[in-house]
Amino acid sequence: MPTVEGMNLAGKTGSALVIGGGIAGLLSARVLSEHYADVVVLDRDSTPGPGVRRRGVPQSFHLHQMLPRGEQILEQLFPDFLDDVLRLGAFPLNGAALNWTNRFGTMAMHPPGKAAFYSRGLVEQAIRERVQAIPTVHFGYDQQVVELCATADLTRITGVRVRHSGAAESTTMTADLVVDASGRSSKLPQWLSVLGYAAPPDELVTSGIGYTTRYYRVPPGQDDAVPLIVVENDYTAANPAGGVLKRIEGDVWSACLSGIGGQYPPTDAEGFDHGLTKLISPALAEALRDAEPLTAPRGFRIPVCVRHHYEQMERWPAGLLVLGDALSTVDPIYGQGMTVAAIQAETIAATLRDHDGPGFEQAVLQRIQRASYPAWWLSSLEDLRWPGVEHSGGTAFEGVALLHKYFDLALERMTQQFAHRGADFDPTFLSYFAMTGLLVPPGEVINAGMLDALLSGPSTAAEQAVRAEIRAHGGSIDALLDCLVSAGS
Repeated sequence: MPTVEGMNLAGKTGSALVIGGGIAGLLSARVLSEHYADVVVLDRDSTPGPGVRRRGVPQSFHLHQMLPRGEQILEQLFPDFLDDVLRLGAFPLNGAALNWTNRFGTMAMHPPGKAAFYSRGLVEQAIRERVQAIPTVHFGYDQQVVELCATADLTRITGVRVRHSGAAESTTMTADLVVDASGRSSKLPQWLSVLGYAAPPDELVTSGIGYTTRYYRVPPGQDDAVPLIVVENDYTAANPAGGVLKRIEGDVWSACLSGIGGQYPPTDAEGFDHGLTKLISPALAEALRDAEPLTAPRGFRIPVCVRHHYEQMERWPAGLLVLGDALSTVDPIYGQGMTVAAIQAETIAATLRDHDGPGFEQAVLQRIQRASYPAWWLSSLEDLRWPGVEHSGGTAFEGVALLHKYFDLALERMTQQFAHRGADFDPTFLSYFAMTGLLVPPGEVINAGMLDALLSGPSTAAEQAVRAEIRAHGGSIDALLDCLVSAGS
């Protein structure tokens, strides 16, 4: 049998069924196709056309971008994937400066090598086309999964009951493995309950997140305009307003305003324009001054971020996995969602390679939770800066006040390096950026060596805050740092 995208498709047995044809489902199908002779992806939406925003992904209208770690995984799963998105019309960066403003200043960053910006619809289309090219992967659209099927003793999932859109009757589809990648609307908690499985309490972060997006035509003569402007909110000034302007395919700017703690950005045109002026930098408002709006503003709200702890269940049915938003929903303001799905799919692939036999499914769930926990931990910590945001369930976060001050100082030091870049540029603090891009674990930033580097710079309010926190802990920080690192790893 010939290879597809560098894959050896010979010698595979069994079948797998994936519920959900979004990013998580597509990436799952890609890794499962190396181990199963037949993979079927079921999705409740109709067959999507090029660039179509699917009904089942209401957040697809809004800003999306793979973080650096996610793009690495895409290139591993789909060699030359960047060429695919560029062929479909993604905006090539070609070394352009990307501006990131926070309360400490503005950084001009230049992406290394070839890079591109795109919409959610475009990157999903590129992934779908690659997966559709795998001859052992098949798609079933307009299919609503209504329940799981199991053996008589309920210890193994054997398939699903599925109903075609508009049909009254459902049919059974069998599979050796069922993967739930159906997103935040997953019915898995109910399905498990019907089968007699009791899930532990969920871990929750009541973030009260909201964001509003509007599209604009890039004005003529603005081809050299900065393709990305990020303006962070400022919790020290009780200003929850953040903003991002990103150039995507089709000479379009996607502009997004965000809020947190129940302080949602406006969704009307006049309010959106006014909201641009509430940011700590006028950069977005100035860039959009002469731009033609292409859409009305559209809002999206997520009151609570949820992390299911299926890996802690005493009993888990064989033949069942779950990933993506069906497993946990991280705060989308930090752009982690698609990358987390990629990390989880990569984890499934790694476990399939080195684990075979009873308990495989729980081993996968445990590894997925470990691999994706840094994203949950980082986004939750950031959200906890705001009044009204609470964390419940799961393991309590330790040293939150210290971590907030520590990360403030790391951000300040990194910003200072970019603001005064020269021959003495110190890349030490770039590990903070690598951590937020999910390239390195928190331990690369939270350690005694980094703390020494952070405290050796100019005296600032952020530095003094860290020193005060250290004194509050008796002047010994090493043990506490070790504890914090293990919590975020």
